Amino acid sequence: MKISIKKYLLYSSVFAIFTEAFFFNFIIDWKLLYLIVIVNYFLLLKIKALKFNIYFVGIILGIFIHALITNTIIGVPYNYMLAQIIGITILGTYYYNFIPLYEPKEIIRVYTKMCVYVAVIGYIFYFLNINLNDGRLQSIFKEPAHYVIVIIPACYYYLKEKKYLQFGILFGTLILSNSSLGYIGCALMFIVPNISWKRLQYLFASVPLVIGILYYVYQEYPFFKMRIEETYESMNVINTGKFKEYTNLSSYALISNLNIAKQNIEDHPFGSGIGSHVYMHTSVYLKNIRPPEYLRFQRKHDINASDANSLFTRMVSEMGILGFLLIVTLLYYAAKVFSDKKMALAQGIFIYILLKLFRDGHYFPPELFFFIWLFYYDYRNRIVENNPPAIETT
Repeated sequence: MKISIKKYLLYSSVFAIFTEAFFFNFIIDWKLLYLIVIVNYFLLLKIKALKFNIYFVGIILGIFIHALITNTIIGVPYNYMLAQIIGITILGTYYYNFIPLYEPKEIIRVYTKMCVYVAVIGYIFYFLNINLNDGRLQSIFKEPAHYVIVIIPACYYYLKEKKYLQFGILFGTLILSNSSLGYIGCALMFIVPNISWKRLQYLFASVPLVIGILYYVYQEYPFFKMRIEETYESMNVINTGKFKEYTNLSSYALISNLNIAKQNIEDHPFGSGIGSHVYMHTSVYLKNIRPPEYLRFQRKHDINASDANSLFTRMVSEMGILGFLLIVTLLYYAAKVFSDKKMALAQGIFIYILLKLFRDGHYFPPELFFFIWLFYYDYRNRIVENNPPAIETT
């Protein structure tokens, strides 16, 4: 039986986004994702010549020039920058050329079905106590948060398409993942689509009242006051870098990287170059942090240094003001997908982007460019459908 190259490319390329846990280490991490993409590049070239998106190329060149200048001035080794740019270029170019081989609905159908299969595997693993992370569901992924972030767009899609059985299957795994990121994602699925300018006006108008109520409760209820002060002390560590001994690992990972980013931005308002956060963390600013002794003993005091624990923190640390403006601009334009009810998966991808900005700072995980280009082509096709070219009449 002859296997269709296009069909193989479709299923293997979508499956690749679920493969983060499929790797082995020999000098470096050898990932199944790399094998799939390398093989698929050759197959892709049999079907079509590679194309490059002018905006994507422009962003890559801009990031490269920015990193070249900042690395030279600050003294960051160039290999940090080159590793990131090569990875982004390879995966970004592959998925940019893969997505237009199919109608978006074909890819959406395969992706969402695979999510259901992975969720069912998650349930089996959960009840058989296989591959759990402290009792939390993570299916075939390395961490519950990584599982959540890949599944969220499909879960949202099924909700909006009123396919409640599939939605229920996926939603249940998000709950069993016991991941704070999963719970935030569940909330965003119901909150983000219902945000409007009118509702924001009501929200802003209610701010003085809310502040007044909170101030009264803070003054009159000692327990609430204690919680507020504890939270303030925790957040103040972003400024001081001095942690208490009972600080848990997750909080330390988040706050320590925020502290590093803060120091980096203060010294380099325009950033230190893509890929440089880990260098600035471990080689420059870590000495200014006082981690809990138990984390230093376990050699986890530089945890998540490679990805800053969140994409927002990493981009702002590495690109400074420019990174912040890039994030705001992209979110502004991407949010327009909520004006079209037919773009359910694109809306789910928008929620994925919000979660990634909050939690995962890797620039080329398996799913990122799959989602970005699927979002792009779906958005572009909808614009064409809604604004068909005028037909000249004689």
